[in-house]
Amino acid sequence: MKKGEKLFVVDLESVSIFPDENLYNLAKSERYKKTPFLYLVSSYVRNKSLDHIYENLKYISKKQTGSWMVYCFEKV
Repeated sequence: MKKGEKLFVVDLESVSIFPDENLYNLAKSERYKKTPFLYLVSSYVRNKSLDHIYENLKYISKKQTGSWMVYCFEKV
């Protein structure tokens, strides 16, 4: 990305429902077998992607639209 370019991340919060700590604790227990795989994978991908983006880009804003969260970042 070039300086000044923006990145928008769109997250379907009704599917990526677990923060990192909850996801880790769930994976260590037998409860993960009763949790839809889609929720586990979506949560993991969202968490790791946002962690990496926060480290490398400047956070600008986020906006909730129904079940969707839209994050805005900028390359500085």
